[in-house]
Amino acid sequence: MPKAKFLSAELFNAVKRDVSKHIKKKLRGMEIDVTDMELHNSSQTKTLRVYVTLSRTTNLKALYLAESMICKELQDEFDMQPHAFYWRYLPEEKAAEEAAPLPTPDC
Repeated sequence: MPKAKFLSAELFNAVKRDVSKHIKKKLRGMEIDVTDMELHNSSQTKTLRVYVTLSRTTNLKALYLAESMICKELQDEFDMQPHAFYWRYLPEEKAAEEAAPLPTPDC
């Protein structure tokens, strides 16, 4: 089977959960704290993008290595090749601040 560069919406929806679990498991195995992960399959641009949100910072070399390994795993396991891999950093302190209600001023 040739490597899939673009997936139909039906196929993407069928494998999305398995691919997401696979990526999260691999990243956690590399001791990278993943708080959120999204896969986007664009029919308009015919691209597959991966968005990973981290709760703590990791050095850039480790992220590059993780990205390379995950792309290879996706190719081997699912015959998929992401076109872009995006890393987001949301520190735990900031997430907690955003979740806390704002204090009301006493007048």
